[in-house]
Amino acid sequence: MTALSNPSPFEAALEDAFAARSKTNEAQAAAFDRFASLRLPNRRVEGWKWTDVNAALRSVTPGEASAPDLIAPSPFAALEPLEFRIVNGKVSLPDEPMPEGLRYGIMDPVATIPELEKHPIATLNVAMTRKALGLEVLEGCDVERPILIRHIVSGAGFSFAQTMMRISPGAKVQIIETYEGEGAGFYSHLCHMVVRDGGECRRVMLQDSSGDSIVNGICAAKIDKEARFEQTSLSTGARLCRHETHAHFWAPGSSAAINSAALLSGERHSDFTSDVKHVAPDCAVRQLHKGVARDRSRNVFQGKFHVLREAQKTDAKMTANALLLSDGAEANHKPELEIYADDVECAHGSTVGALDDDALFYLRQRGLSEVQARALLVEAFVGEVTESIENEALRAIFAVRVSDWLEQA
Repeated sequence: MTALSNPSPFEAALEDAFAARSKTNEAQAAAFDRFASLRLPNRRVEGWKWTDVNAALRSVTPGEASAPDLIAPSPFAALEPLEFRIVNGKVSLPDEPMPEGLRYGIMDPVATIPELEKHPIATLNVAMTRKALGLEVLEGCDVERPILIRHIVSGAGFSFAQTMMRISPGAKVQIIETYEGEGAGFYSHLCHMVVRDGGECRRVMLQDSSGDSIVNGICAAKIDKEARFEQTSLSTGARLCRHETHAHFWAPGSSAAINSAALLSGERHSDFTSDVKHVAPDCAVRQLHKGVARDRSRNVFQGKFHVLREAQKTDAKMTANALLLSDGAEANHKPELEIYADDVECAHGSTVGALDDDALFYLRQRGLSEVQARALLVEAFVGEVTESIENEALRAIFAVRVSDWLEQA
């Protein structure tokens, strides 16, 4: 193991925890060596200038997180999902028979994909995760029950988790992921997913954890021939929260929809970062982000479409819009296109502004109070994202969470 040079207290605690492990594999040792050279990202690193993880972790108490005393039911419990819990990095499997068409278990963590080997948090996650959750949807199966993965964090300290997921050819599945808990520590989750030929993965994510927590989630999806990946995410932020999506089109005829929304108040921070790589021709992606920030909160969006020369006839569109509801709120957008093919349709757009005075006046003239009018406009603004959820019951739960935030704000 390579020793860290002049480590911060948090990095020193990570080094001590890794050295104290009784069992690590070769991939984990190599990952920690890479992390030792990369170190925790800070604002001087391109891609992290608005999300300074190193600075945020200075106030985190080093050490491994403690388990919670009580876990409340999930807001998605009414859907009767197959529920997996990852509590401070420890995986718990459902206490019921394994459904037909689905296989799962606890496995050793594995190395990350080549594209993330220079990602500091991904390499740290590979090194520090103790056990991973493995999921496989068998060929041609349409799993009727949603799969719920709850990431629950409590106490201070740090914890790490991995999920390995395979959607076999022609299979379909609905994944729900939640980030929750009252902890003030650091939690990192790394998900590797492959959606094989003709498969379909619909993923929704709700991040609603403590305002004191630091959360980093990475979902890396490989999308094969004529496969479909749909993702809708809603975040209420945290002291620092970053969710990354790395979608790679490896075969022709595949498509993806990547939608996200942030509802932020106080001094919460939310960062949605994505990197969509087109390696094969005839693939399509639509990406939409909506950010709402008030008080002194910060909304960050960074999206990149990378189209290689062989990815002709790519159809890609990215849109990021933000509403600032107070003078102290902040929105940072960085949409990017890097295109080497010459027969493509690619576009991106970004806007940042306040609520429309004419629209507010129009609603006030029809009997709404100013508070009601503002809430209605914000709800409609974010609704473009939540309405993209195909499942009606899921869509209703997300709409309720938006309404709850508006009432609290």
